[in-house]
Amino acid sequence: MTHALEPDHAAGISALTSDTDNWTHAAFVGGSFAVGHVVVVVAWVGLLTLLGTAASTIPSVVDQFGATVAGGLLVAVAALLAVTGARRLRGRPAHPEPGDASNVVGKLLSRAHAHLHSHDHETRTDYLRTGVVGSLFALSPPVSMLALVSAILPTAGLHATSASVGVYAVSLTATMVVVGTGLGGVFTAARRRGRHAHAAVELCASVVVLAFAAQLLA
Repeated sequence: MTHALEPDHAAGISALTSDTDNWTHAAFVGGSFAVGHVVVVVAWVGLLTLLGTAASTIPSVVDQFGATVAGGLLVAVAALLAVTGARRLRGRPAHPEPGDASNVVGKLLSRAHAHLHSHDHETRTDYLRTGVVGSLFALSPPVSMLALVSAILPTAGLHATSASVGVYAVSLTATMVVVGTGLGGVFTAARRRGRHAHAAVELCASVVVLAFAAQLLA
């Protein structure tokens, strides 16, 4: 549960829920983060089972790589939120078509948003897109859980380890779903209060996300 509440997760989810007008979709976004992490942990259990003590320690490069990937993703998230909020504040379309963007950065951001959000948030394609992007945050591996698995598998055995991973999966997914739903609710409430409120929330979120990205990359 504490892992699910880490601020970089909330920062990442915020980009995928900024235009969500359905709480089930926001909850799905949070759940996709959890699924990505659970897959990584299950794969680590399988690797330890096959290789034994030869793979019992986590290389430091794994943590470094994860922090770099997560930081890079959050920088992109912050940029997307900032551009969206700024355009909305000026009364311009928040997400222009790629051909209407005035510069290379704008074109890249508009294309990114087009892939993350369709006009119909109920479609399977939209769920698939945001689910895949959410799962990419698993590239920032749950190092603490990987270390726990490495410690208990040799002594407690596969059954006890599997039970621990199961508890982790359930609690992480449930908490992430709540986080996603809550963030979706914040953006929905801001949008209903008007364009300026929505833009202000997006701009504030972009600053917070960028701060977490800088912390990871530093």
